[in-house]
Amino acid sequence: MQLNTMEKEKAPRDYRPQEVAFSVVIAGRDSLTSALLADALVHYLKCNAVAARQSDLLRMLRSSKVDLVIISADLDKNAGAGFDLASAVSSAHPETPIVFLLDEPVNELVVRAFRCGVRGVFNPQDSMTKFIDCVEHVRKGSIWAEKEVTDHFLAAFRSIPALSALTRDEAPLLSTRELQVVQCAARGKTNRAIASELHLSEHTVKNYLFKAFAKMGVSSRVELLFYLATREDSFGQPRVDHGSDAAEA
Repeated sequence: MQLNTMEKEKAPRDYRPQEVAFSVVIAGRDSLTSALLADALVHYLKCNAVAARQSDLLRMLRSSKVDLVIISADLDKNAGAGFDLASAVSSAHPETPIVFLLDEPVNELVVRAFRCGVRGVFNPQDSMTKFIDCVEHVRKGSIWAEKEVTDHFLAAFRSIPALSALTRDEAPLLSTRELQVVQCAARGKTNRAIASELHLSEHTVKNYLFKAFAKMGVSSRVELLFYLATREDSFGQPRVDHGSDAAEA
């Protein structure tokens, strides 16, 4: 995304302005970059976008409703400071999606960014059109990463000896059945295969996945795999869920 030429770029061809404006706060690598990105988002997406200093971001999130946060990996000449800021924002406001700007999106740094709780990693050297797509996808709940990065994660899935996931502190523990169903789904099994293995109906399997995905903050099997691949911690002990599990087993 070349900021010095972004004024010349055209908005995506199929772009339609949003009926209801959303709000974005940007902590870029410096005040000029933040201001330029804010102006670009206002122009292309007709949203409410403002620049923020690193020291002011958390205060702004506490006092105002913010729909999306954009953070640069390097802040005010402090290389890597954005990782700590993203982690702090994610911990204090887990419901607020974060787009992370990373100049050198090597696999290790991308994984680190996702572990900090971001939902999208974008290379600022890419085009403004791609940046707008990234912002829109992340704002609507999707995960964003470049093809090379997703290929890396897909390769990692095949080599994971045991499933990884949330720690006790990151999210509510899954019930016994939810854990079993998620483990099967992460291994690529269909709902029918899971139902057969666990002696459940396909409808019940679907319900367990829906509940588990909600607890884990994902919306699909692809996002589940992507999420698990960014965690090194193993599942905690499943919470014993008395009642419905026994009836459906």
